[in-house]
Amino acid sequence: MKVILSIFLLVSYVANGIEDGTCNLYDRRGLVETPAAGDAAGGAAAPAGGAAGPAGAAGGDGVFDISKCPNAKGDGSTDVTQSVQKSWDDACHSTANAKILIPQGEWLTGELNFAGPCTAPQPISIEIIGTLKAKPDCGAFPSGMWINIFQTGVKIFGGGTLDGQGCEAWKTKSPGGKALPDSLCITQCNASSAENINIVNSKGFNVKLVESHDFIADHLNISCAFDSPNTDGIHLGEITNATIQNTVIGTGDDCISIGDNSVDILVNNVTCGPGHGISIGSLGRYPDEKDVKNIMVQNCKLMNTTNGARIKTMHESPALTASNITFQDLTIENAFNPIIIDQHYFADKPGPSKVKITGVTFKNIKGTSLSQEVVTLNCSDAVPCEGITVTDVDFKYTGNCTNTTLVSVCANAKATFGGVMNPPGCPPA
Repeated sequence: MKVILSIFLLVSYVANGIEDGTCNLYDRRGLVETPAAGDAAGGAAAPAGGAAGPAGAAGGDGVFDISKCPNAKGDGSTDVTQSVQKSWDDACHSTANAKILIPQGEWLTGELNFAGPCTAPQPISIEIIGTLKAKPDCGAFPSGMWINIFQTGVKIFGGGTLDGQGCEAWKTKSPGGKALPDSLCITQCNASSAENINIVNSKGFNVKLVESHDFIADHLNISCAFDSPNTDGIHLGEITNATIQNTVIGTGDDCISIGDNSVDILVNNVTCGPGHGISIGSLGRYPDEKDVKNIMVQNCKLMNTTNGARIKTMHESPALTASNITFQDLTIENAFNPIIIDQHYFADKPGPSKVKITGVTFKNIKGTSLSQEVVTLNCSDAVPCEGITVTDVDFKYTGNCTNTTLVSVCANAKATFGGVMNPPGCPPA
């Protein structure tokens, strides 16, 4: 049985793009030292492109409209990096309520650092009505990130678009090569939110949310090509009390990936696809990782994804725990691995995973499967999974095999099955 599981998961890895050696791995580029306000890539005070930018233009209502800055043009080709950066700096250091406005138009920039500490009252608003476009050249983002926000109490909204212009950059991504720049990186940004924003064609991760608490992502629309490399929709790490809701994500990687030290996370009413599913992990790559707990994924729909509800951990991991995790009320259509715990993810090291998975519930999950294995619980032989509950799972087969019998496959898993089960659960160990 273990041989069969290994062969099946190896095929799955290739389908997921794991052969490039970097896909889906927890990337801690977001865990960086906070730059001072106005610093570009934590270095010189002027943004990329030369001398210090023009003064931001604020009206009497505290609105810093980038179109009012000298020489700023929303034509999609004029570099307005300095205008946007200076607008943030002036808004941050004001003493009244402040809002940065990205009006109608196409506004081209390189790397932006929206850093505090700020004197303006919270929240500082960033209203995006038009389209903010990243320069196509990856060299314009020396820190590996496009828009970096390091400030408590920031509200991003407006219905506009962040366009990472990643299509050409994706072609340059070689297996095991340097990661491409991420679009929206939110670090140490407590009591903040992003809502009603479109994020498209990110070179790397679309949204990276790290080292923060009390964050809400609501009504985001995230889109990248299905074959774009390492373009996770929303990645979380070292996060407490975050909500992702009412959001549509289609990418070339995980729609949502929840990394280590994530606690009290709610994912509600998310539509995912294409992509690699909604994942806890991968966990266990780094020696200092911390526990993941209290994760709820509910009322979501996944379509044409390689995986559905997934937990993945690495070999030779540090000892940590992933506990109290629930996937419930999900519809999963045309997935290869609808329900999967994989503790042999990217298993290039001989030692087993030491991530203890306990208290996981898969409940009321229905849909169609492209593979015969609907439920796969492939746990670690060093720390077997415990307290796994699978209830009311109902799938139909839509693959190409003549044998249409659906099955559940378990290894090193203490699981109980109940309710309507199609396929039947694993026999007692």
